[in-house]
Amino acid sequence: MTDHCLRLLRQHRRLAELAAFPFNFDLDRAAHGHLEPVRLASGGSLEVVAGCDTGGTYFVCPDGSLLYADSEGSAGIIGSSVDEALEIVIGLPGWRDYLDLAPADGEEAILARVAEIEDEIREYHGIDAERAELRAALGLPDRSPVDLLGRLHAALLRTEPDFLLLNSDEDCAYDLLDPHPRPPLWESVRHEVPGDPAGEPLTTWTRLAADQGLTELARVALIRRMDEIFMDQSQLLRPGSRKELDLSPLRLLAEEFDGLGDLRQAERARGLYTALQ
Repeated sequence: MTDHCLRLLRQHRRLAELAAFPFNFDLDRAAHGHLEPVRLASGGSLEVVAGCDTGGTYFVCPDGSLLYADSEGSAGIIGSSVDEALEIVIGLPGWRDYLDLAPADGEEAILARVAEIEDEIREYHGIDAERAELRAALGLPDRSPVDLLGRLHAALLRTEPDFLLLNSDEDCAYDLLDPHPRPPLWESVRHEVPGDPAGEPLTTWTRLAADQGLTELARVALIRRMDEIFMDQSQLLRPGSRKELDLSPLRLLAEEFDGLGDLRQAERARGLYTALQ
């Protein structure tokens, strides 16, 4: 898909105002940027194109996907392009209330939740005439809520590994925007299955992933592990000890990041190692 809709919003003030209210896709907020400096773990570029009234920000990624980051430290892909994301934002006002839903929940449950949320929205302002006007002006199809929910769900599941968002100052990762489970790393790499794949060290799978060219998959797993230790250093306590730390996991993480060429994360691991010595 193209970003035809984004160009129309930028060219026509009336359409931009409709997108901003009641659909909370506000182009004017792009000038303020995000509330903190961020970057993609993969190193790809980000372009801020809009914001919302709760402090969230919409970013265009290198492949055209639209990434949404909220003000609470969560982020996720919500469309394969700005156009597709706008279909979802306009077709499912209050879309963040549906992040826990999946197509497997069934049409009845999805439609019931949508009806409930949209009735709540209508208590404060209109959405029906506004949605029809904006869809017509942007040339968007009138897709069913079930279809749109399926598209949103598929987009969210694409967030990792290629679109992991980091706080640029601390290099910590944003949480996923949705609660949907992802397969463990060992299911994503080619391997001879050991007795208990889940019991193997993480580095068994990150090294295999890297060897198979799945660099971002390995990077995400290592960053998530680094974040766990950063947030809870009691994980480094030696068994049976209340004070003695085993810092070898940090040294190993630094080596693994070096192997991936991620010098910033390697330095982060070494910095915490030094601080805890």
